[in-house]
Amino acid sequence: MDKQPPEGAQDHAFQISDRLDIPVLVRDGPQRRPSKRPWERVEHAWPGVTGIPANGWYLATTTWRQILKAATEVGRDIGPWLALTPNLAISELVSRISPLHAYLCLKKVETAVSGSAGRCLFVNAIHRHGTERSARSAFGYHLGMTMAQWACAGMMGLGPTQHIEAGGPNGHPGFLDVSLPLPDLWGSHPAGPLPWLIEAKAHRCIGLPALREGMEQLRGGSALMHGQPHMQVLCGTSLPALQSWEDDRLFMTVDAMHVPGGPTRPDRTAPVPLDPANSGSEAHIAEDDDALLLTAQSQMLVYRALARGVVEDLRIVPLSSSRGTHQRSDTGSLFCIEEDERTQFIRQRLGEDPPATEQQLRSRRGVADFIAGRIPGSGTHVGMSRRLFSACRWLDELQVEVAREEESRRDPQPDRPDLSWEDEAMEAETRAVRMSYHEQLRHRNLSGTVREGFKQAQSLSWRELLGDREPAVNWRRVRLLEGATPETYIAVEASDPVLLSVSD
Repeated sequence: MDKQPPEGAQDHAFQISDRLDIPVLVRDGPQRRPSKRPWERVEHAWPGVTGIPANGWYLATTTWRQILKAATEVGRDIGPWLALTPNLAISELVSRISPLHAYLCLKKVETAVSGSAGRCLFVNAIHRHGTERSARSAFGYHLGMTMAQWACAGMMGLGPTQHIEAGGPNGHPGFLDVSLPLPDLWGSHPAGPLPWLIEAKAHRCIGLPALREGMEQLRGGSALMHGQPHMQVLCGTSLPALQSWEDDRLFMTVDAMHVPGGPTRPDRTAPVPLDPANSGSEAHIAEDDDALLLTAQSQMLVYRALARGVVEDLRIVPLSSSRGTHQRSDTGSLFCIEEDERTQFIRQRLGEDPPATEQQLRSRRGVADFIAGRIPGSGTHVGMSRRLFSACRWLDELQVEVAREEESRRDPQPDRPDLSWEDEAMEAETRAVRMSYHEQLRHRNLSGTVREGFKQAQSLSWRELLGDREPAVNWRRVRLLEGATPETYIAVEASDPVLLSVSD
């Protein structure tokens, strides 16, 4: 294969790096906080994206792209409101990414693991000296959720996760009642049908008190499984002590516990797993309706940002159509575009004979056309494949319909300036709306809807899919680090504040 770039091409991606290391302790249950700083002396590399490793300390070498992708995909479900105000998807994405930019930095460290990046995440001076307690607490929530998603979906190969407020495994209505102690997320691994219940915690010097609280939430979820075997996964992210904020790097604990099946109650039969074997993965969406639905649901925020939000630099990005067979790398579920020979070969050929239109691009052999756009103010670009975008479009129409029906059923709030809504009252109202919305969605043909959108993808142009907007065919970007999964895309600019915090 000729790997020489076309004449005059500029590619600075290989001169910058977003690789970093995160120490991770895997255990089979919560324990006291490790002493004597073992996270600084880790000797074993993360074994790859194959599932939950054996107990012990690992140094997980990953990319900043992988962490930012996790941030865009995890958070509280705001489906009924976002369906009616899709332009706010941009704001939600910014709210998930910006805390990471605001409070984290990279520092060089010594490691004993061959092939490691030699750089770890630390909190910066803004977090330590310029942030109030309430802001640090909010950051802990965002960071905890992001790192749980990174560990489970990014590094252990879990399929798309769902926030528990959108419903848990098998559609049990009890998972919609967030007044109960419940975990944050759930998902299934492509290697088998076993559901994972996931709780995320992030605290300064995280220890048993916070982890015990997380276990209570996991047990609350397990109580709704009614005899079905599943995994409890408690992800703890440790922030540094105040007095050692310059010296203590971020590290994680992953407590993974198998809950065996048990006898069901006489009046209840054991539920059938929602996600069958070999599902839950983007690689299976062509033949598996459950995998397609879960993937589309996990990408609705990005879809709405691209379809309805004010993204910058909206464009068509060519990737290799063989991406679905690409083996996951040791750095996570993303494969880095600069390391993907097939995509580089395709782009070289396109550079020699540039396509002027979308149709010309689509006629080229081996090319998959993704849509991508820049989240304003973030330096992060997000995107997805044509067929996933089309599936999300059909799902969006159904969700908007249900949200409007739900809105029409609600009693109008009294227009009284003297009426004060306390946080708890507002939360109760929000909870009721969310529960009703998702209960109505359960009775719709979600799988059939996304499958129909998936099938329609090739018959529609991007202009039709995007509501008469005409994206340019343009993939040439200087100092842009790109990553992709079989159906999704993310890129990070070299001006990212975290990447600029360390000089190589």
